[in-house]
Amino acid sequence: MGDPVQDFPQPVFIGGFGRSGTHAIGPLVGADPRYHLIETEVRLHAVKGGLADLLEDRTTLEDFLEACWSEWWMRGFKRPQGIHRLMERDEFEATLAEFQAGFGTDRWEAGRRLMEAIARRSVERSGKPAWVELTGRSVIYAPTLVKLWPRVRFINIVRDGRAIAGGHVKKIDMTDDPLEALSNWERMIRASHAGMSAVDSEHVLKIKLDDLANDDRDGTFRRVVDFLEIADPAPMRAYFDASITAGKAHVGQWRERMPPPEGRKVDRRYRRLMREFRRDGIDWVPEPEPRELRLGPVKLPSPARG
Repeated sequence: MGDPVQDFPQPVFIGGFGRSGTHAIGPLVGADPRYHLIETEVRLHAVKGGLADLLEDRTTLEDFLEACWSEWWMRGFKRPQGIHRLMERDEFEATLAEFQAGFGTDRWEAGRRLMEAIARRSVERSGKPAWVELTGRSVIYAPTLVKLWPRVRFINIVRDGRAIAGGHVKKIDMTDDPLEALSNWERMIRASHAGMSAVDSEHVLKIKLDDLANDDRDGTFRRVVDFLEIADPAPMRAYFDASITAGKAHVGQWRERMPPPEGRKVDRRYRRLMREFRRDGIDWVPEPEPRELRLGPVKLPSPARG
């Protein structure tokens, strides 16, 4: 990690709302010999009160250091995730002490070294030269992360918001209200659009889960390969063919996950959102099918009486 910067896109951050396909595209990139997939979302670099906010003076050093232990060291139901999966406690203490010591001199260099130190052991075990990481909100903080890594890349994966609404219902730490889930998704879309629009287009690739899994498999795969400047896509292609399918992505199954009345409400709200998105220049979100093609019971006209 202390070697000179490699002349290829790196690191790679996968952006997207929860259950949008980040855990499909991350392992796909990690199948390439260049990129090691970090085993857990690091999060501290790209969430509210995290490193990006600290570097841009939106939080304090004291609050950031406290959150490193209370929010990001161990997290999740029964605490299975977090930085503790990547390094020992004493290593993290030493890493934060080094970061704190260097912050006043060059906060940007200190921030870069902090993130790379957190990833180092995992990356070195893999024998790969670079890494890919799955904190979905990374794209929101793209303007700050570009300052840390000039060749950083973001792959933002988006899914039909109605599928998100259905997929979040009755999940641990998620809402039971599909309309609330859809509203949360909308806020993420808007924040992601603002972050991605604030950096040069060379840093960002936007893809749709349905395209990757079903609708445009080969074309979307090629876009990922070209974006990351992959010379030999064979390892990625082998993973892609074996592991990314329409069935595993539950393409088109959102109606089955909600009672019909809720499904109709979500559908109506989604169509309104799409009109608002188009008005606001957000053109990378999946369009709903035309109304005449909606799934569900079809009422046939009565036969003419003669």
